[in-house]
Amino acid sequence: MTSIREIVIVLSDLKQSLIAFHGPNVAYPHPNKRETLARIEEYIKLIVAAISGGDWPLQLPIHGSDEMMTWRLTKQRRKCLLLFHLLAKSHALLRTNTTSTKRDIYYEDVSLWGNQPVLDSTVTQMTRLLNIPRCCLNIDATSKGLVAGSLNFLDGDGKLVDCQTPTGILIPTDVEKLSQFRSKATHILLVEKDSTFQKLIDDKIECFIGECILITGKGYPDVNTRRFLRRLWDELQLPPLALVDADPHGISILAVYRFGSQNLEDIEHLSTPQLRYIGLQPSDIEALQIPNEAHLPLTQRDRSLIDSLLKRPVTIENQLLHDQLLRLRRLDRKVEIQGLTKIHPQFLSRTYLPAKIQSKSWI
Repeated sequence: MTSIREIVIVLSDLKQSLIAFHGPNVAYPHPNKRETLARIEEYIKLIVAAISGGDWPLQLPIHGSDEMMTWRLTKQRRKCLLLFHLLAKSHALLRTNTTSTKRDIYYEDVSLWGNQPVLDSTVTQMTRLLNIPRCCLNIDATSKGLVAGSLNFLDGDGKLVDCQTPTGILIPTDVEKLSQFRSKATHILLVEKDSTFQKLIDDKIECFIGECILITGKGYPDVNTRRFLRRLWDELQLPPLALVDADPHGISILAVYRFGSQNLEDIEHLSTPQLRYIGLQPSDIEALQIPNEAHLPLTQRDRSLIDSLLKRPVTIENQLLHDQLLRLRRLDRKVEIQGLTKIHPQFLSRTYLPAKIQSKSWI
């Protein structure tokens, strides 16, 4: 169990390093960095003062709001230390103009963090306390998403990246540093699953819907994939279309890309409100007469997720999406994108997507 005395020592040392670092009129290359550093230092001073004074439970104001973040239980003292450690780490990254992934930070001291979810939770807590997006703290997520198709750009080192490959490329971790996006595409096609992503590449989807950019987050998306999609929209202004399973989890993934997640660290620059739901829509299950062998019954977990999605304000405000969820609930069955192969092995690329795009049948 970490003691208060140990926390005080760590924070006092950090405070001294901050004092030593700051001379008069220190200039930073970006004004946001100065503000971020100042905000981190403000909280470190609050923490040092509170713990040095023996204050417990510990309460800190969430920046820019009337809310407080509170640590009450004795066992939460270790969580406080981890948060303070991460504040110091972020400060050092900003100060030296370097970045690190969450995975790298975890492996720097596995015994400190114990497991990756503990670090992830601490990062979320820190971004909420500071009211600053994680990308501004020089802590990157580890990418798992892929991109392929008519797109090239310069990476953070100024090297040209060409996405026209037979398997796609890993979305870079330094999404904010990418520049000079170029594309001949007419659409961005966001695909829920890696298997469908690869099939569309193999089927040469561009021959049927024109030049496009394919993206997949391999299921529930990581932050980099979401931010990359938003940057593509900001830079290229191409219509983004989402292809997900006709099930509550597919629609939930769509909602994360389009409206943002419900996590505390989520902010506007991670969502892409312009994203449209091209399929697979629950209404397609009956309209296309997808064979019964492709149908799966809804589980109780599926039904609970549908009920949860129906209650979200963003869903209530979108009547068409709301109706699709109600239809899924009424059908009490679901179909994955792969179910379209029961109609024809290449039905998705040769018929379904071209017809949907031509008729603009999206939500």
